[in-house]
Amino acid sequence: MTAKTPDQAFRRQLAGTIRAKVEALGMLEQERVLRGLLLIMFCVTAGQAAAEAPFVPPGISPPDYEVTTTVTKSYDPKEGSQIVIHHDHWTRATPGRDSPNGVYYAGNGVAIEYYAGGIDIRRRRLRWDGIDYEAHNTGERQTHLGESCTVWETLRSKPDYGRLKSSESSCVTDDGIELWHRSIYGGEVQRSVEATNIERRPVADNEVHPPRPLLALDWWQRDTPMSSTKPDHEIIMEPAGNAKPTSPPIQTVRRSGPWQFKEQIGGRSRRIEIARDASWARLYYTSDEFGVPDHLAVTQLKFAPPMETRTTPTDLGRTDTILGETCRWYRMDPGVADGGTIHCLSEDGLVLKETLLSWGSARTWIATRLTRRPVSIDEIKPPVELLEPHTWGLD
Repeated sequence: MTAKTPDQAFRRQLAGTIRAKVEALGMLEQERVLRGLLLIMFCVTAGQAAAEAPFVPPGISPPDYEVTTTVTKSYDPKEGSQIVIHHDHWTRATPGRDSPNGVYYAGNGVAIEYYAGGIDIRRRRLRWDGIDYEAHNTGERQTHLGESCTVWETLRSKPDYGRLKSSESSCVTDDGIELWHRSIYGGEVQRSVEATNIERRPVADNEVHPPRPLLALDWWQRDTPMSSTKPDHEIIMEPAGNAKPTSPPIQTVRRSGPWQFKEQIGGRSRRIEIARDASWARLYYTSDEFGVPDHLAVTQLKFAPPMETRTTPTDLGRTDTILGETCRWYRMDPGVADGGTIHCLSEDGLVLKETLLSWGSARTWIATRLTRRPVSIDEIKPPVELLEPHTWGLD
């Protein structure tokens, strides 16, 4: 087997992150994200796939301010803009003053991206093994827009990272306002943010603090009745294979009409997916290995995906017997390279066994208990605490 270079390992890690990100979105957003991210995944590095909060040197508390910036990217010929507003422990960045899209950054590291039809909350920045994230004061001073600033290198490749090096740097005023930020990969600037106007002014809480209704989820109240080809049921699954751990992770799948709830629990980590058939209503949640809420993505667009975006599973021509029932194997996403899902489906369409393929590896779950019974919508709803502001430090 040929050994992977650090660059190849990074690209595989980035691709896995893209896959996880896309799985957390509805089909419309999946298409948009895939088209954009797959085009740039081989020319970006850590921290460049998504904007981050403005860098603030240790020990500095910036004053209230509003900064207008230009944003340029090597992989996008169109120049963008961004308005950054800061107050207390919160910063908000938007493409424009009246834009429906933007990001709230909390002082505790939580980032809340919002857009028409959804939100994406992450507790911490993605970290890569090949990157050193310790910020260094370079001692270089510059002047931008008549303001003096100090250049900080905020991250850099580790010595054994690979041939193409990456780094990020910012020039920050003495009172903590970032005037420019640059992300460099392979000696070329991939993303640049530069201030075009700075205003130190009083900023109100509601200009930078997420509104409490941001986490309101009313699918259940406004949802219209819809039948399903699959019966209501609950399935408990465990990893297949001979070498099972003493306490194997458990996967629980419940269906109520068009709604499906899927939960994986392993140790203290937890993953929840809730989705509605033929729509873009979807919730995705994960906690880390210590049980701390880590990621929440909610997409709640009100229309169904067009037929051309749906795929027809491929019959693999083989069967299996699980819990006394015969199931037939299907490739659920034919044509997908380097990954995919294979299901063994009962006669009424229930998944009794599934194999998840990703970059040459495979993980298989098998049903250990199956109950066909009425499932209430309350058994599908996410746990109340996941949508509480204090869970994400938004109080």
